[in-house]
Amino acid sequence: MTVPEIRCECGRSKHLGTDEWLKGLTLDQVRHAKTRAEEIIKRAEEAPNRTVWVVNNGTYNDAFYREDEYEKAAEHLLRIFKERFMSEAKDYAEKPYAPRRFAEEVPHIYPQRVTQYEYDNEWFPEKQGDDRA
Repeated sequence: MTVPEIRCECGRSKHLGTDEWLKGLTLDQVRHAKTRAEEIIKRAEEAPNRTVWVVNNGTYNDAFYREDEYEKAAEHLLRIFKERFMSEAKDYAEKPYAPRRFAEEVPHIYPQRVTQYEYDNEWFPEKQGDDRA
């Protein structure tokens, strides 16, 4: 997620974190921000959750796919699986370790359940000029 940027009329810009931004508000503005934040949180928590397909390469999360892109996630997994699996299987055969660790060390897919708000704003934010509806 990007840090908010403010611009003045002369064209200069500055990135602000939440704490810094709040310090610049009046008490009434902070109260209003709190009320709006509570409304957003309430709507987000009441909305149905969505699924993000997370492809993990055995070390880190390699890619994220939208709820309806499970086939793309599977294709991604297949592209990266064999080489890593062969390496981990060789290591395991030479010196066995916990099976759960082995499962975590090879590429895999897992579903991440998120609110619609997070899905739209954090996982798959629409870019300016994006043609997707």
